[in-house]
Amino acid sequence: MVLDWVDRTIPQKKRWILSVCLGQVLSLCITATSSASSALWQHHSVSIPFTQNFCNYLLLAIVYGVFKTSIKRDQDQDRERDQEHGHENEDEHEHEHEHEHELEQHSVGGWKFLGYSFADVQANVLAVLAFKSTSVLSALILSSWTLPCIMLLSIAFLGARYNLTHFAGVFLCLAGLGMLIWSDVAGQQGSTDNHSWIGDIVCLLSATLYAVSNVTEEYLVVHYPAQEFLSRAGFWGSIICGFQAFYYEHEKLVSIEWTWTIAGLVGVYVFCLFSMYSLAPTLYRLSSATFMSMSLMTSNFYSLVAGLVFLGAKMPSFYPLAYALVLCGVTTYNMSPYISSDSVLEEQIIKTSGGSYRSISPSESV
Repeated sequence: MVLDWVDRTIPQKKRWILSVCLGQVLSLCITATSSASSALWQHHSVSIPFTQNFCNYLLLAIVYGVFKTSIKRDQDQDRERDQEHGHENEDEHEHEHEHEHELEQHSVGGWKFLGYSFADVQANVLAVLAFKSTSVLSALILSSWTLPCIMLLSIAFLGARYNLTHFAGVFLCLAGLGMLIWSDVAGQQGSTDNHSWIGDIVCLLSATLYAVSNVTEEYLVVHYPAQEFLSRAGFWGSIICGFQAFYYEHEKLVSIEWTWTIAGLVGVYVFCLFSMYSLAPTLYRLSSATFMSMSLMTSNFYSLVAGLVFLGAKMPSFYPLAYALVLCGVTTYNMSPYISSDSVLEEQIIKTSGGSYRSISPSESV
């Protein structure tokens, strides 16, 4: 896994650089997904967000389900070879213990993956509705609630402890976000049109659900191997999103005149979102959900760059300074160690003889 390579090659003091770079890769993935969706709508009048997300979740379930099965098969083969060398009783007892632990984790943790997938899917849905139901200004401002909400949830449920350096980093990010918003709306008279209190509530709910899903993901990737998290999240996400896609978009899918361009844009969206989900567990283990949210703020700037290159957009005067503030805030935040009640547990993920990982339950860590 990626964390194995990190442990072997990158000193502890320099891992903050990897976290910052990885955060920006994820931000670029978000930019690519939003750009692909915008191109689908603006150039082809195609809007199928449920179907696009369903494809992503289904791909996660298939790829990492196969990967998880392959790892388990390799473990069983290694165990059989050990038994052939005269370690039958000891290995059989260990295998029974691991099997019981796996069944316990699967039965107890199933509702957590279902809850995460539900929050993640609905946050995406409400975000789309929010930008259609309220003004751009209100949507951008209210979506910034995600960051402080993540911090509050992390303190309440993950036992997170923040210091002055963390708060300084968050302040810089929010200042940069405020400058981005001001730059966006300063020259746009229509930025406050289409304002609706219902739209504001929808946007606030979306930001809150994003915070819930991010904090839940941080918890799950600490307690479960990455392939376990991704396969089960993809399984539940594909079911939830699949039903919604069938209910809301069945007629749209039938009426679309599919071309290679439309299929290619959908493919770009799914590939970039799949890449983001695949890399996110590594960033959560290196840092936190708060850092993840801060890193994704730069996607506004990357979206502008995409607009400059492909759509002939103009650079607002304060955008470069806003981007610099956000990036400085991300770097400042990650310069100080992040501590939570689960960060100690995460270090206790055991490497078994087969080279795979088994997470320890809280009772085992005592």
